[in-house]
Amino acid sequence: AEALSARLEPARAGRAAASACRACALNVARMQVEAPIKTPDIQLAPTDPKGDEKSDKGKKFKLLLFNDTMNKREYVARILQQSVPGLTAADAYLIMQKAHKSGMAVVGVWVFELAEAYCDLLKAGGLIASVTEDE
Repeated sequence: AEALSARLEPARAGRAAASACRACALNVARMQVEAPIKTPDIQLAPTDPKGDEKSDKGKKFKLLLFNDTMNKREYVARILQQSVPGLTAADAYLIMQKAHKSGMAVVGVWVFELAEAYCDLLKAGGLIASVTEDE
């Protein structure tokens, strides 16, 4: 029995040492996680986006076309098609007809910068147009 105990003793000692190493490794890992983190002492100035309407990315704006007595209907449809990308000749004609019959038509709804750019192109073509906020 003593011989068996003598043989098992190194194995037990090895297991105890391995267990101690695992506990030591856990302590080291815990120490790495619990290390204090230094955050920079930067004071950011508060911003007020309410004052800047262009910063609101969710807002959409309508481009309105108004009827005028100076331009022929075919000319208006052609300028619409040339000024607004993706507008087919048929769509341009329908928008022109709506403006002619009711006095005003919505050309489309875009973010402010695009609506304003298309409005400027329509005005450069001699048409009466404006941009208004979409509800």
